[in-house]
Amino acid sequence: MIDFSSEINFLKPNVNLNYGLISEAKSNSYNTLLELLENRYKVKKEQIELFNGFSSAIYSILKFLDKKFCFIYSPCSLEYKKAAYNLQYEVRVINRFENLFLPIKEQSVVIFANPSYLDGTYYELENLFKYWIEKEAIVIVDETFLDFCGEEAAVKYLKEYKFLYILKDFSKYYSNVNLSISAIFSNQENISFLRKYEPENKLSIFDVKYLENSLKDVEFRAISNSVNIKNRIELEKIFHSCKYVESIFHSSSNSLLIKLKEIDSKEFINRLKNRDFKIFDCMSYDFIDEKFLNIYVNSKDNIASLKEAVYAI
Repeated sequence: MIDFSSEINFLKPNVNLNYGLISEAKSNSYNTLLELLENRYKVKKEQIELFNGFSSAIYSILKFLDKKFCFIYSPCSLEYKKAAYNLQYEVRVINRFENLFLPIKEQSVVIFANPSYLDGTYYELENLFKYWIEKEAIVIVDETFLDFCGEEAAVKYLKEYKFLYILKDFSKYYSNVNLSISAIFSNQENISFLRKYEPENKLSIFDVKYLENSLKDVEFRAISNSVNIKNRIELEKIFHSCKYVESIFHSSSNSLLIKLKEIDSKEFINRLKNRDFKIFDCMSYDFIDEKFLNIYVNSKDNIASLKEAVYAI
């Protein structure tokens, strides 16, 4: 099967590690990694806390905040809703396709992914921040897919708003499904409070060294971004010319959300499956029905093969 269902970057950084030597290193020394993250994302290392994976970061921050209401701008990663329910939040979902400015309760937690999950939309957040600040909301901005598009990060708001937390999962962009390192950026005071509840030694040394080497590969960033954009445009052309496609959401990430007509997603996915292509069924997401299809950027050769299959359909 040729897989178009994976969020993982199909391009890989240049990582050449001797795992025999790594096993002798100290597993609780994260200073080098923090310095590399500081340089890459323009946020001081004292403003960064590391976590053992995406789910761990979500549960830790929501448990730490300990509020009553959680508003999730959806569709979004389902991990947030699951964690919020398990931690006894009253969860509300806001359909960002229809209205971003639905009312929220004061001092509630809001979760916003930028770029978004599934459709890859990048949002200018200035007006939303004005509203969130007015409501004294605790804001979690998920920037897991921001590296794919190179748009402006929410880091600039850290100086302006003390209740902002930026979450990043590094496994997607740095192309390793087993990489269990995520980070939260915030102001130094928030991070020092958050760190009090975190174990000191919580990351695998193998993961740390992989991410360190990935961050050092500056050429990877330039190549990955240009190739992903080029290949995404090629994917868009293929589906724009398909008679079963009604529209495609404008994406700035490595994913496309496609609205179908005259066929449902299950049938379309099965037809592609019969031609050995794996496409993601995104029906479990909020505000997604049987007319939506989600697909991720892949290599030029795989896209060429997909083009033949779509045209055959």
